[in-house]
Amino acid sequence: MTEQAVAPLIDDDLHFAFEPFLRKEYQFGIDPTRPICKLFLQGKCELGNACPDRHVQPSTPNRVVCKHWLRGLCKKGDACEFLHEYNLRKMPECTFFARNGFCTQSPDCLYLHIDPQSRIPQCPNYERGFCRLGPDCPKRHIRRTMCEFYLSGFCPKGRECSNVHPKWTYHEGIRIRAKGEKIRHDLMMELENGSQDFRTDNEDVIKVLR
Repeated sequence: MTEQAVAPLIDDDLHFAFEPFLRKEYQFGIDPTRPICKLFLQGKCELGNACPDRHVQPSTPNRVVCKHWLRGLCKKGDACEFLHEYNLRKMPECTFFARNGFCTQSPDCLYLHIDPQSRIPQCPNYERGFCRLGPDCPKRHIRRTMCEFYLSGFCPKGRECSNVHPKWTYHEGIRIRAKGEKIRHDLMMELENGSQDFRTDNEDVIKVLR
């Protein structure tokens, strides 16, 4: 008796008048595994939401999971610019943790808990070897090990090296005077002072004949 009463309620022929609207505007009830529209990828599909195939935006590696999709409330469907997939590596940031520094759902929270210290930019002076502000510097001072290979001239690991590759800053207008220029400059100074002998750094003596 009970089965006979329930059977009509689960009949496949039962439909609602608003189903076509939901299917057209929000793609509700449409097979999510249907093929992707090739014309849409080329920007040539004129059917819009009435197209039987999927209109999927090109994926980008920086996209995060749609927070509305996680709760089943996303209205954009395939047109959403965020990911509609359960990927723990691309979850959005936990706003409660970002605001308060802790999360009431931890450790079961599915959203990302980002350390506030990681948002502070690194100190470029400290990375080059010295920061005069010391502990009062508003930027981060990260202690790392210098790469011996890089300091020697070449590191085979390149950017993938776990040690520090310091970036040296060269100031314009500062140059090292060549040895010949130094000798010539010192010689002119000695001549102006009236000296008959000129002694260089390597103890060579130049006799000045007058």
